[in-house]
Formats: sequence, structure tokens, C-alpha cells
Amino acid sequence: MEGLNQRIASALKRHKLIPFDYGWYIGRPVLVTRNDYGLGLMNGDIGITLAMPNAREPDKPWLPRVAFPAGDGSGRIKWVLPSRLQAVETVFAMTVHKSQGSEFTHTALVLPDAPNPILTRELIYTGITRARDWFTLVESGRGILDEAVLREVTRVSGLGVIE
Repeated sequence: MEGLNQRIASALKRHKLIPFDYGWYIGRPVLVTRNDYGLGLMNGDIGITLAMPNAREPDKPWLPRVAFPAGDGSGRIKWVLPSRLQAVETVFAMTVHKSQGSEFTHTALVLPDAPNPILTRELIYTGITRARDWFTLVESGRGILDEAVLREVTRVSGLGVIE
């Protein structure tokens, strides 16, 4: 995912849609990677950096704030100063694992070029069910989806059954 996120950022930079530095910029999507109880943000929360008017000095430039859904079902937005966020990463794309518990209007599942033992029917199902309205499957290697759907999770815990 790191490589895909970097490729997306590079393409956006080439088209001058985001600045060339990797700091905070308007439109930067972020994923919280560690719970922050002080801010009320949890691992997996997704926010986007937006420009807020400077209420104290209206003639000054707009200030960046990261908008997160409040998470309490109210539909409210929680506004956070970027400097207060300690554990976030830019997230144009994420793994299925990191997307668990989230729902998106449109989801694209990008399959690897070659078979992978962790690509199972359960992972495919989880990826598909992250989409609320629209789902896109990207398969560059022929038969990868077919193979994945036939592969079930095999759990090996080392625990035995006592009779």
C-alpha cells in the first residue's frame, strides 16, 4: 500500500493537484494508526485536511484543520489541528485489513499480480463489503480472483483439544 499511496501522490503532484512537499496540505486524507483517547480518535479513523477561516483574523490565510466524523452517529464533524495528530499516515489507498469496520461509497479492490497465500475468500468478501454503493475489482493477473475465492483461511494456533 505504501507504494500505491506514493504513486498516487506522485501523479497528483505531477498534475499540480497537491504540493510537492509531504507536509500538511489542503485535501490530504489521513488514517489514524494508533488510538488517541485525548482527541477521541481511534485506530482506523479517517479524516481529511480542510481549510478553515481564521475567525480571529479574517484577513489572514485560512488555517488547516483535519475533519473527522464525530463517530457518535450524530453526523457532526470533529475538527483537529494537524499538529495534534501524532499517529497518522496519508491514505489514498489502504489494505483490506485496515479498512475493516469502515464503509465507503466506492471501493476498489486491487488484487496482486501473482497468487498470494493470504489472499483468501474471506479477504475478498471483506474487501467487497466495504463498498456501500459501488465496487470496482482490479485484476491484472489472470485467475488471481478465481484462486483466491477457492482458498479458505487455515488457522494454525498450536492449541490442541483435551479429551
